[in-house]
This record gives sequence, C-alpha cells and structure tokens, in this order.
Amino acid sequence: MSVSLPSSLLVSLSLPAFPAMDDDSEKMRNCLICEVPINECHLGIDSCRACSVFYKRTIKLNKDWLKCKKGTNDCIEIKPTTSCRKCRFRKFSEILAQSAHKDEVEDDGSDSESEIGKRLSQPSTSFLDHDSFTLLPAPPSNTPLLERIKNGYSLLCVIRKTGEINLIPPELVPKPVDSKTTELDFFPLRYSLVIPTAKVFAGALYDFGSATFADFRELSLMERNTASNIDKNSHIRILKSRIIFKISIILASFKYIVLLDSAYRSAKYFPGCDTRCAGYMFTASNEGIGAFLEDCPHDINREEIASAFRQNFGKLSQVKEHLKRLAPSDLEFAILFGLCFWHNDVSIANESMTAMVERNRKAITDELHVMYKKQGRADYAARLGELYCLIASMEEISTLAEADMALYKLMNIFTEFPSK
Repeated sequence: MSVSLPSSLLVSLSLPAFPAMDDDSEKMRNCLICEVPINECHLGIDSCRACSVFYKRTIKLNKDWLKCKKGTNDCIEIKPTTSCRKCRFRKFSEILAQSAHKDEVEDDGSDSESEIGKRLSQPSTSFLDHDSFTLLPAPPSNTPLLERIKNGYSLLCVIRKTGEINLIPPELVPKPVDSKTTELDFFPLRYSLVIPTAKVFAGALYDFGSATFADFRELSLMERNTASNIDKNSHIRILKSRIIFKISIILASFKYIVLLDSAYRSAKYFPGCDTRCAGYMFTASNEGIGAFLEDCPHDINREEIASAFRQNFGKLSQVKEHLKRLAPSDLEFAILFGLCFWHNDVSIANESMTAMVERNRKAITDELHVMYKKQGRADYAARLGELYCLIASMEEISTLAEADMALYKLMNIFTEFPSK
C-alpha cells in the first residue's frame, strides 16, 4: 500500500501551543469522571486531560447522536474507565454543572494576562499528542523555542496519525489493542507495515523541523555559488543540496527520536506491561511476535527469530522504564526531543552544518536554564543530569539495536532495510 506523505503540510507554521493549565496544588487527586490519578485540573474541575478533550470535542459535535452502549445509562458508575461515550459525557456534564466554572468552558479560553502569567510560572505535566496541536497564537513566554517544539511535536503526531490510519489492514480494524488511558485505537504491528510506518514518521519529522526551527526551514546550500547569474543546473544542484542537508539531520536523529517517542507514549498508554508503541497507532509485544511475522515474505526460521526478538525486546523497554522513573514535564520532553533532533551524529562533515547543530542545541539548553530558574528548582543540577543520562541511555540502546539488526539480517529478516 502506497503512502502519500504530507511533506509540505503546514511547513511554514511555527505557532506554539498554549501550556496546559496546572493546578496550584501538587497533591495527587483522581479525575472525577474516569478516576485516573491526576495532579492538575481542566475546565475548572478535577478532570483529566483526556476527559476534558473528549467533553469539548463532543460539545462541538451534535451530542444528540450519543447512545448508551448497554442502554442502561449507568456504564460509568459500574466501570469508570468505560468506553461508553454517552455515559462519560453525561457524568462530565453533571459534575461541570455543579461547579462555578461552567462559563469558562463556554467562553473557551478568555484567561486574563495575570492568569496566563501565573500558569507559565508553573511546571506543566500535560501529555503531548495529536490533541495538543493548536493554530492559536502563542501567549507570552520566556521559553518560546520550547513552546514551538511542543506544538511542532503535536503537529508531528497529527501527521503520523493521519498517515497510519491509511495503513491499517481491514482485518485488524475489529481487533484493536486495549489501552485504558486513551480513546486512540491501537493495532498490532505486522512485518509488512514496518517500512511504511517508518516512512510516515520520517515525513512527519521533516515537517516538525520545518515548522519549529528557522535554520531547518531555511537551510540552503552551504557552499553556494556566489555568481550573480545562476543557471538552471545550479538551481537544481542547490535544491538537491538543501534536501541532502535536511535528510542528513533527520537520518542522524531518527533512531533516537524513535526510541524517545516510543518510550514516551508507551509509558503513558501501556505503563504496566511489555507492550510498546511501534508506530503512532501500532504496537509490539512479546505475545504478538508470532502474529508480527505472519506476513513476512522471506524464507525464515520463525521460532529462531521469535526467540531472538524476545531476548532483545527487553533492551528497548529499558528506555520506557527510564522515562517512567524520570517522569518529564511537557517542557522537559520538548527539551529531550529537540536535543535528539539536533543530534551530533550528522553524517555530513561540514563546518557550517556542525555550527548549525551546536547553535540550535545551545538555544534549547539556554531555555532549559531559563525554565528551571523560573521554577526555582533546588535540584536544578541533578535534574539536568537525569535528562542527559536518559539521552546517553538511548544512545547506548541504539548502538545495541543496530547490532541486533545486523543479526536479524543474517537470519534473512529486515533485509529490505538499508545498511548504515
């Protein structure tokens, strides 16, 4: 199945998202609707972000089409994490009606400057995904680059979700993987989908760079012909060089970005099991290795490969567990994502390219210092060390994964993948 990548989607966009509103108290509470643990409120009540997004989305649609799954209108009282939309919407509406903040939902974002300033001074713990993306103008911020990275990552999620929906095989549609923390459907990955999902991710990462970083968006030929009259061939050569430089950045960052994104989303959606996100809507697990290999076209020893997969699966889960312990805020995740994107592994030996990478890495770390200073963190140095330890761990796991890939190719699998 061919994939039409949205490689020009919103390339010129660089509008950051509003930070999610944090509660004044750091005390852990439970969402009044689905009862999951939260430490922030949404829409003026103790609700998780997923429930608040669901409520606002349903308000915009015609809610009259909602029907109770069981027909008893008590699904959410029996099971708070129910997938019955009518019961979930009803409970949210009842709780919201009892609060003094209902007008905030109807006004939808008329915060005063003082409220916005107060919110910006607090660390955010919201989760970034396709629902986080916004076209709204950015509020004042001391960390504008980190806000752009946050919204750029959400744009990347939108593109990946759109691209992968077209890849879902019809036979998998009735069999989504269960996740109790999101309404997003997940499906077990198949061998034939590995390369298509990687292409969607790479195309989305290209758009992320263009939407977020001026250097990436405006990247031009490093050794441009300075003649005033440039012929057609030179124009083509300049265009090819720009593409090559951009692709070099993506290739250098891709393996780290994949590890970080998978760990971030797996820790959120599948925190208590070995299931991990192997795409935006696809998952992989030890239990599903046999099904993963079903459509592999090569002559292989399936038992031998399945055994090798299980032995190596734990390595990839290490980053997930590390990230769960670290529990980064959305801005800290933006820092990690930005540093992985501008990784030092750029393959082109070019002084200008090296300077560009270092310039953008410095801009990210400068805003990291600003963020921690504003938060008044006493463990500033230790926290900084933890972030860099995670990156170092990903680099080590990535090296091991490359060795595993070489072994797989000797076993006649993943031979379609280009060598390093």
